[in-house]
Amino acid sequence: MGQMLLGLVVSIQLIHTNANSFACDTASCAQHDRWEPVSFANSTEVCERLQLKALEDFTAIAPRMCRDWAAAGLGPWGDCRKTYCQALADLAGNLSHDGRNLYYGGDECRPLVNFNQSLCETVYRDAEGFCECLCPTLARLQTASVGDCETKIMSFLFLGRRGVELAQKYGLSGYCSNFLCEYFTMLGEPDPPYPIAGLPPVCKTLDLPWRLYNCIDLLSRKPYTPEPWQTPYPEDSVLECTDGTRHPVDIDHIDTWEVCTTHRFRWRCPQDFPIMCYDPYRCSGDHCCKQTVEECPMGERVASSMLALELPEWTGKWTPDMEKALGPATTLDPYQQFLQNLRTTSPAPSFAQQIADYAWVGTALLATIGLTCSCLACYYMGMINASYMRKVVIGPARLLNAYHADPVTFFASGNLPRNKKREAPLPPMRPAHEIEEERKDNEAFAALEDAWDIATLKGMRHLVNTARDPDPFQAKLLRDAISIARARGLQARSHVAGLLQKGERWLNTLEAEKELLQAIEDARPDLRWVAQTRLTQPPILGKPWHATTLSKVAEGEVRKTGWKHIEDLRAAVQAERLLASLVARTHELPADRCVLDPDGEGVKLLPKGQHRAVWHITGDSYTFNEGANMGGDMGVDVLPPKDLLGDANIDDARPVCAEWAKRSTCKAGRECPWRHCRPQAGDSIRECILFDM
Repeated sequence: MGQMLLGLVVSIQLIHTNANSFACDTASCAQHDRWEPVSFANSTEVCERLQLKALEDFTAIAPRMCRDWAAAGLGPWGDCRKTYCQALADLAGNLSHDGRNLYYGGDECRPLVNFNQSLCETVYRDAEGFCECLCPTLARLQTASVGDCETKIMSFLFLGRRGVELAQKYGLSGYCSNFLCEYFTMLGEPDPPYPIAGLPPVCKTLDLPWRLYNCIDLLSRKPYTPEPWQTPYPEDSVLECTDGTRHPVDIDHIDTWEVCTTHRFRWRCPQDFPIMCYDPYRCSGDHCCKQTVEECPMGERVASSMLALELPEWTGKWTPDMEKALGPATTLDPYQQFLQNLRTTSPAPSFAQQIADYAWVGTALLATIGLTCSCLACYYMGMINASYMRKVVIGPARLLNAYHADPVTFFASGNLPRNKKREAPLPPMRPAHEIEEERKDNEAFAALEDAWDIATLKGMRHLVNTARDPDPFQAKLLRDAISIARARGLQARSHVAGLLQKGERWLNTLEAEKELLQAIEDARPDLRWVAQTRLTQPPILGKPWHATTLSKVAEGEVRKTGWKHIEDLRAAVQAERLLASLVARTHELPADRCVLDPDGEGVKLLPKGQHRAVWHITGDSYTFNEGANMGGDMGVDVLPPKDLLGDANIDDARPVCAEWAKRSTCKAGRECPWRHCRPQAGDSIRECILFDM
């Protein structure tokens, strides 16, 4: 009894001495408690090289595996925590010189040797946060293609938080902090207006800085401080905001405490209210500032475990959640704890204690019943198997079956039955060239299907933006596939004919759009000159030109060239507005293109390629097609269908009202003969000619 009491006291003493700490071989749970820097000249260089190797080993695989597992719907990467902790364990082991308490790198690498791989894989909160929250949502981290911000963010999250010198070395700039903080905003906002489905619940427990500008300043200010609110502003009743501004506040005027709402929220509390509370919404949508921690309903605000420069579990201490769950260490000595655990009265015997003397009878009875049932089952199954063996394997039935199955005994020599179906010749083998042709036909059909599928992804309309754009690569694929299919004669097959028809329609649409855009681009510059009456300049300044025959011929050639653009544009049905504007602004329409509407609706324009001429001897008119050897009947205008005749509306050629262009209003209203619109290039402007009566 004395030895048992002594062992219990020793156990309680061990628990007491290791209160709030993990039971490790060393107090810090690292390889050694006391570390000394080595005195080698290349100590810093070794530290740098080992850090780069650890970063390369981890960042080369972790982001890719996290995104691949999430994209496949597998959740968090299964080996994330093991890989994370193994990389840090290798780094800590390599920094130790020959396994002794000597380390490379001075103050920069000193925090890295405080590491325990077992605790990392079970307790470390930064490992849990990275693998359970950041890893499965890493696809939401969007960074620019310049600046290599993703690599810098991974370096900061992996090594930059593990010490002051490391934070200075791997600190983030404001540019890269912006991307990380947008990511934290999606993950950490406690009550978002638009919740994101599928976020891991552990993300809400990491206390990530989710207010964008507050987070950017927190990560990019130098020196890096993960919890600046721990140091209050050194003045009473002065509140410091995130944007650096400072504002006086008054406890008697509560509205003065809302000033930081428009200055990116609170950064530090006043000196007389030094405690910043945990709840981010309690005080006008921001953290409260109190005089004591007890005044905060949810406790004091703490740094995120993903951003803190030091976590208690790194040095062998319990996490805050473990301290709350397990309670504080007792101050009683071990003997007093033992006395408190002793029972003061004898409890009543339980049911098991009451029947303990007779329990062997029930046990023996159950064992006998089980053994009997097992023997009977074995006997029954043995009898069945023995009967089967006698009939099939070792009995006379086996010899009789073999005798009946012997074809020599069953059939006399030379009298075997003949089966003509079995003796029929095999079908001829297909020649190699036929198989090769079938393979090529199948490849051509598959290529046509793939080309059509790719073309449909481009769309069925709006295939090019300008006439000068090169053909999309889908057009070349489709043309090649169609030519190969037709060369192999596959158009006779019904399923291939439909694909060929749809593919050729797609290519025709592409060519039509390019012709339309080319016609529009050729005709648009003509808006600036069609309304002009003088289109040429005299070859010699100061001499008559515009009244001469040569001037008329030259201007006719210019107008002829411009009218060709207009006719090309008429063929493009989607350019009606531009066409109408060009026709209306043309000062003189070509006489050989104009005819009277057969229904008396004014002047109409002949379609492209058709002309009207007058026989100079009799004055009779006739029509002819461009390039034809003979024209129509004299005195008879053979007109095309009315829907092919173009309009010659001249409304757009009227001048613009000067008063409307100046004031956007006109006193004459609808009686004004000029157009009420904004003047465009080539428009003439006239004053209103109506007078008050």
